[in-house]
Amino acid sequence: MSTTYTYVACRDEGSIEAYVLDEAEGRLNRFAVIEGLDDVAVVTMDHRRGILYAAQGGSEHENPLLWVFTVVAGGRLALRGTAHLPRSVAYLTFDPTSGDEHPAVAGSVGRDGLLGASYFGDAVFRVMLDSQGLPQEGQPAWIDDAAGRAMNCVVPSPDGKHVYATSLGDDRLVMYRRGASGETPLVREGSVAVAEGSGPRRVMVHPAGTHVALLTELSGEVVTFHRDAESGELAEFARVRIDEPEDELTPGVARGDGDAGLVEGVEVPERPMWAGALMHARNASYILATERTTSALTVFDTGAQPRRRARTRTEERPRAAAVAPGRELVLVGGELSGHISVYRITEHGVLNPTQRVATGAGPSAFEFYRQ
Repeated sequence: MSTTYTYVACRDEGSIEAYVLDEAEGRLNRFAVIEGLDDVAVVTMDHRRGILYAAQGGSEHENPLLWVFTVVAGGRLALRGTAHLPRSVAYLTFDPTSGDEHPAVAGSVGRDGLLGASYFGDAVFRVMLDSQGLPQEGQPAWIDDAAGRAMNCVVPSPDGKHVYATSLGDDRLVMYRRGASGETPLVREGSVAVAEGSGPRRVMVHPAGTHVALLTELSGEVVTFHRDAESGELAEFARVRIDEPEDELTPGVARGDGDAGLVEGVEVPERPMWAGALMHARNASYILATERTTSALTVFDTGAQPRRRARTRTEERPRAAAVAPGRELVLVGGELSGHISVYRITEHGVLNPTQRVATGAGPSAFEFYRQ
């Protein structure tokens, strides 16, 4: 019987906490803490080889440190090595281009890699990995520094053919295809514009590859698109707000580090819209989103016109949230509360709390691994 391990990056604490997740009971049991990881803010997993990648976040790290861990017996993390990423990083994801994960692109340029979105560096990048899962020495990273301002998220499609990235500063969703022989690893194909000032933050692709969902940080909307599996092109078909009128939120502004505005002279309103995380749950039957000013977690169904199914107050400033591999347990980390709340989402979209557990300061990212 497999065991589900959960790894939590606690940025302000400078640590990664390791837990066993009891998916039947909906409970986390911490068994290890890896300390001395200054400003660790993002994590991503190579599930095939059991490798966890963690990196520093924030504007002060122009070439942030990357830690590479192997998951060993009992879910513990063994440090394999370190490297530096080419730009500051807001989002990092493992990007397989060979093996069982992405058979459609097994012949594309390059090896497995790490995709990164640089918010403060205004870029998308890809770091090549060697056969052992380590950054290739002497192999320059591919960087697109013309994709847009304040790049916030980058994800591959499940079939591996396309990659989507958000430009919060230019209000657009950027699309790439895989490069063929003689081309760069990724080739920018175009973009989809969204409403001015909406601030695209998180993007995710439906597991079947049929739809793409986008969360706008500054306007607080979930926008859904039909996706053409061959071309990767997107066509919007629905949008829904994540707040309620009684929240009395005003349009948000792009943030720098901490609570300051990204643009000098632009003040942050008293109660701004500040959307956070975006997730699928229960075989992608539901979309979940967090909002950080109201500390709310909202559930929508994924029909032709998404409807709100549930909403609950959760941890203070829920920047980080994730759905466990069983697709029923939702973990929400409070950037200010220093706690994780665990919920079970029912087949009807209802959120039932199962546990609240203290963490190190500033939980900022989650990853899971089954062994």
